[in-house]
Amino acid sequence: MEAEGAQTPNQRRKTNSLGSGSPEPKPLAYPTRERTGRITSSPHTDGFDTGYADPRRPQSSAVRRAPTGSTPQVTPTAPTPAIPRRQQVPTRQLSPTGAAQKVVSPPHMKGPKRNFIDWLKEKHWLFLIGLGMITMIVLWLIGSAVLAWGTQRYYDVRYGNPRTYQTDIVVGHGGDSSAHPSHFIAMNLNNQAIVLELKAGDAAKVVTYRAQITIMDGGQSPVTISFKDVNGDHKLDMIIDIHLPAQDQLSYFINDPAHDQFRPPNPNESIQQ
Repeated sequence: MEAEGAQTPNQRRKTNSLGSGSPEPKPLAYPTRERTGRITSSPHTDGFDTGYADPRRPQSSAVRRAPTGSTPQVTPTAPTPAIPRRQQVPTRQLSPTGAAQKVVSPPHMKGPKRNFIDWLKEKHWLFLIGLGMITMIVLWLIGSAVLAWGTQRYYDVRYGNPRTYQTDIVVGHGGDSSAHPSHFIAMNLNNQAIVLELKAGDAAKVVTYRAQITIMDGGQSPVTISFKDVNGDHKLDMIIDIHLPAQDQLSYFINDPAHDQFRPPNPNESIQQ
């Protein structure tokens, strides 16, 4: 049996490694850098945080131990400056009623103004053709209305209302002459072209002629007369001209010296216009 107090080989091995009476191993110290640039050591603790930031690792991987029997000087490291917060982004303010206010972009952010022509160029060519045709139709309707209105005002000034036209000419009726020519009055009376002939200017010798054409314009088309030889007998014949909006209508009367007046042309009679 082993004597009391005797040590086992394992115990003797531990005693020899530690050494009798030697102090306990000191805690490891890590070098730190102060603001002045001087490197100091701070003990490493495994307990709770002391409020300081973790020390920086040294440039070398070697661990420096404090000399045996000396007390290391502990210098607290400066606290790590706090990370600045992110810059606050301006947010859109809401009106008291809760509706979002309208955000107006600055003038330099607005795009260039586009006129009507640029907008049309981006559209399809069929759209442009249709728009042009509609525009032409509208302009034609407006122009036709303006032209008709202007024509009627011209007729009002020249022919009056009812439309009336007068002329003097020698046709060989009633003994007329250059001193006393026959007087003719043409008018649009109740949609009928009427011509009055005053032979030699005598109101007692009046002959009435009526064109076989019905005027359907409310009595606004003027009626004029002209004289020309249309059958080749060398006598002046009378031509009644009705100025309709669409096309003029002509009515011929042949000079008949035997009856001292004008007559409608015969069906087999040739008329030279």
